[in-house]
Amino acid sequence: MECREYSKPTTLQEAIDALKTAEDGVKLLAGGTDLLVNAREGHPYRELTIVDIYGLPELCRIEEMDGWIAIGAGVTHTQIEQSALIREKAGVLADACRTVGSPQIRNHSTIGGNIANASPAADSLAALSVLEAEVEVNRLGEVRRVPLGDIIEKPYRTTLSDRDLITRIFVKKADAGTQFHFYKLGRRKALAISRMTIATLLKRDGSGKVERFHMTMGATFPKPMLFEDVDNMLIGKRPTAKDIQAVADALSAKIPLIAGIRPSTAYKQPVCKKMVERILSELLGGQ
Repeated sequence: MECREYSKPTTLQEAIDALKTAEDGVKLLAGGTDLLVNAREGHPYRELTIVDIYGLPELCRIEEMDGWIAIGAGVTHTQIEQSALIREKAGVLADACRTVGSPQIRNHSTIGGNIANASPAADSLAALSVLEAEVEVNRLGEVRRVPLGDIIEKPYRTTLSDRDLITRIFVKKADAGTQFHFYKLGRRKALAISRMTIATLLKRDGSGKVERFHMTMGATFPKPMLFEDVDNMLIGKRPTAKDIQAVADALSAKIPLIAGIRPSTAYKQPVCKKMVERILSELLGGQ
């Protein structure tokens, strides 16, 4: 990989200092599973300073904070998949990370890099959406925390500057009894880029009424999205087959409405509808 300069800080503060002093453009290198592939096409980083943040201790922690789980941006997909805390309180994200690439990729790719790359097919994004994820960004020492949807603007485009460093991702802890489901549709069982993902979070009270519900798709829309109108279709109800059908219709209708009419629309809409029906029927105890 050709670059103007290469910096390998050992602490978060050293990384911020490197970003402050770097001349011209900067590219942050985390797991490198996307950046190094891009480096093979021409010389995209020849005039840039590479700041290698992989393995910084401050970015590799998973911690509980009040009603949230704070996941360091440098945490790998394997670490998320294997985290007992995430499996219990945010299981849909563990399930999503389990589907990413190969074991070698999961062992090296990071959750922060997955967000910063902004691929619409990133497996983690739909799961992060239903967990109401927020992203902590450090810009040369100034820290802010914003919703995931405000970070990703469109495919492969974020609102981040080259001096913005994602430090942590916050996901809401789910209450006991919350059900999760993650579905990935690809061309084959393994090592497949997503054609569609569906992430679901469902919580019912003791009487069977839905207290909390989020369901969304990935690899379908230009950016991570939640749909309050769809989620509210089940809140406060003991869902019937008719309610499930209504959710399936409403969610599948979002595809042409938001993504537009594409060659894949005729395929994705009926698949979405059928899978939503199946997922909700399973979670709610149907056939």
